Amino acid sequence: MHRNYVITPEQGRLQVYRKALKEELRDVLLSEGEFKRMPLMHPRILEYKGRILGGRSRVSHFADWTEFLLREYGPQQSCLSLGSGIGRVERYLIQIGFARRFEAIDLNPRHNIMVRRANAHIAAREGDLNFVEVKPNRYDFILCHGILHHLINLEHVLEQINHGLKPDGLLLIHEYVGEDRWQFSETRLSWLNKMLEDAKLKNPPLSRVHGFEAVRSGDLLALVQAQFGSVCERSVNYGGVFFPSMVCNPRIANQRIEQILELDEEVSQQGELPPCYHMGVYHKSDAAPPQAVPWTDEQLKAKLSPPMSVPQRLVRIGHGVRSKVRLRTHLRRLLSHLRPRVSQAGPGTNAGVIPK
Repeated sequence: MHRNYVITPEQGRLQVYRKALKEELRDVLLSEGEFKRMPLMHPRILEYKGRILGGRSRVSHFADWTEFLLREYGPQQSCLSLGSGIGRVERYLIQIGFARRFEAIDLNPRHNIMVRRANAHIAAREGDLNFVEVKPNRYDFILCHGILHHLINLEHVLEQINHGLKPDGLLLIHEYVGEDRWQFSETRLSWLNKMLEDAKLKNPPLSRVHGFEAVRSGDLLALVQAQFGSVCERSVNYGGVFFPSMVCNPRIANQRIEQILELDEEVSQQGELPPCYHMGVYHKSDAAPPQAVPWTDEQLKAKLSPPMSVPQRLVRIGHGVRSKVRLRTHLRRLLSHLRPRVSQAGPGTNAGVIPK
């Protein structure tokens, strides 16, 4: 059967692809406190996102881009989440009464175990979303948050999402749509350095960007618009200033957060710079899916393993070693907290909230 693939399952067995999968699986689980201290979780950024995405300025994390769902669309029965992590957003949507239950697909088996233990209303399973198959006309709601920009087979995945929506189904996308691998354009960096005097922003080294992070993010917005643009109910583009500022120089970005967010809103409204984030609400579409352009094995290798200097390779190796150590520490900590909650709650109950 024909599939709308950029890379085939056979290419998914290549060493370079398997290595990228391992790097994805090494992503560190953050505690709730660590999660809230991430640069992009700055309280002013959350307030800004809540206002431009949902019309509310006083929101907690996740509410900034989901709070409107229950208010505007009511409860949903059959829901699917792609790339669910350990289910922070999914649990929140169940908690507020928007979603009755979720099916969830995530690459990381450890994440899925934690999801299943923490909430009986989330059925999590392991899967490589580049080759996902979604049952037709099954879901009232499909959620994609921070996962599509990690995928290569975007055309296939968007087609499968559309395939899986019920005729009146709803899709929420909240994604990074900026430059591939966080390598911001010279136009963007020049503009930012002009407006943010002495910021001296420059692209992060490729050694910091591992796995499938932003592998085709620069293509994502156009592909979403091609598949779902005719059935778009809500669309917000933003982040063209604050995201690269936070990535390139978080110290300066924190010091100038008010100026940066003011510039971000102005640029987003005027379209002066391409966005780095997109939030959109869509319905099932009759549009033909955009056709994928296949990659050769050499193209796949160039995308996933670009040339790096010796110092850059040493930085990446060091990152991998530190990630393994931190991962073991976090797993021990999370499981030690999880076991008492599960035993107290009993089987088949919601064992409480654990970090994503």
